[in-house]
Order: sequence, then C-alpha cells, then structure tokens
Amino acid sequence: MPPPSLVAALACEPKLVAKHPALGDFLRSRWADAAFMTAAGMAEATGLPTTTLIRLLTLLGYSNFRSFRDAVRAQLRSG
Repeated sequence: MPPPSLVAALACEPKLVAKHPALGDFLRSRWADAAFMTAAGMAEATGLPTTTLIRLLTLLGYSNFRSFRDAVRAQLRSG
C-alpha cells in the first residue's frame, strides 16, 4: 500500500530530506508501522535520537509524537 498523501508529503519535505533522509525513507516505505510505534521505537528504526525525531516532527507541524501518530492512524482508517 503506498503512503497516503499526508505521509507522502512529509516524506518529501525539503526540511526533512536534506538533513535526515532516513526519516523520509522510513515514511515512504514503513509509514503504516508508525501508527503503532512509540517515539523511541520509531527513532530506533530510523537511526535518529528520539529528541531529534520529535524535533523534526515539530518542524513538520506536529505538536508532539502522539499527534503525528494519530494523524497516521487516521490515514490508515480512511484508506
């Protein structure tokens, strides 16, 4: 299943791709897994420190990891 438009847009966000391509790769290939992960688990899967992951998600417009995960879950339910 391809990533929904929300996740695909995040995976191509220039702010993210330039500095942390591993997160973009994760969002393109394993985006559905993020709906069931903790911040620490997703950080480990992307090879990023947890604080960096959360900072990146904040840069992308999410107030915290839970709001990101909820958005991914909503995309799963609607897809």
